[in-house]
Amino acid sequence: MDFLKTSIDSIMRLGKGNLAAPPGIDLNPEINKPPEAGVVSIVAIDYSIDRVEQQSFKNADQLIKSDKPDWATTRWIDIQGIHPYTISRIKNHYHLHTLAAEDALNIPQRQKVEDYDGSLFIILRMLQILDNNLSNEQVSFFYLENTVITQQETQGDIWEPIRERIARDGSRLRELGAPYLLYALIDAIIDHVFPILDNYFDLIDALEKEILIQPQKDTQMRIYNIKRDLAYLRQSLWPMRDISGELYKNELNILSPKVVPYFRDVQDHSLHAIEAVEMYLENAKGLQDLLMNANSNRMNEVMKALTIMASLFMPITFFAGLYGMNFEHIPELGWKYSYPVFLGVCAVTTISLLVYFKRKGWIGK
Repeated sequence: MDFLKTSIDSIMRLGKGNLAAPPGIDLNPEINKPPEAGVVSIVAIDYSIDRVEQQSFKNADQLIKSDKPDWATTRWIDIQGIHPYTISRIKNHYHLHTLAAEDALNIPQRQKVEDYDGSLFIILRMLQILDNNLSNEQVSFFYLENTVITQQETQGDIWEPIRERIARDGSRLRELGAPYLLYALIDAIIDHVFPILDNYFDLIDALEKEILIQPQKDTQMRIYNIKRDLAYLRQSLWPMRDISGELYKNELNILSPKVVPYFRDVQDHSLHAIEAVEMYLENAKGLQDLLMNANSNRMNEVMKALTIMASLFMPITFFAGLYGMNFEHIPELGWKYSYPVFLGVCAVTTISLLVYFKRKGWIGK
């Protein structure tokens, strides 16, 4: 898969394009140019304990004109697709820090949690299996007092169950507001790692059976791909553990005390996922050793078969060479039974060797 190479290329382009550039996005030449239709989709969900309302907007200008209703206790703005104009308009309307907006715009960024004047800015990686490939997407969170803004790279996500829970009467999401929404979104990202790990467990199990029965030409490459993906999963999960730990400590006193304990659960899930990744990574490394041993055993079997065949023909070759010499006086050459006797001796010798090899256990097992 190419996602790792793509990330490295993006980092290189990011570094080359911003040498000595001023911080923030205010001088970005595209912040005044609206995106084309369909590049960015924006959905706002306003809700309280008794009511839920969802609206879709074609652009950031429509969103800004539609403020959170008075009856709503929480607003979740989900932006799918990245464009400087959209991020700039959101930044100005909600008074987001320009450095946070810059990190949300310039991808990839390292996973982190930062405090900007009483608001939180969080970057995580959303991991999915798409078309049998491991996909990673940067997701930026802007947490304000009663508003959570999520900025995704592309269309589509794993948060549909969250939306369904918001729509359900009596759900805890509607009761505990924006802090619990932030927890639920982050928890969903980490929990979604477990189905991914199940997928790799199945791949490792299938590869193990394949190696023991009959390895294929691409078996080693598939093992390498699994090891690479698991290594990237481990690399992605460690910062998630640290971020959930910081949110659990709540040293900035931004989150509601009622919700803070839930982030300890997120940290536990991330630790569990890290342990599972470590175990699967060791299993994948074991597959490499198993493949080498299987190939070595098969090579030994081939060499054993060739050696036995050579041993069976060695006496016959000796007899044929002996009587094929151009000596004038070989007594057996004039005997009329010499040919059938020669064939009989060859047959008896071959059968005797086969019996000997069988008793030694070299063949027949």
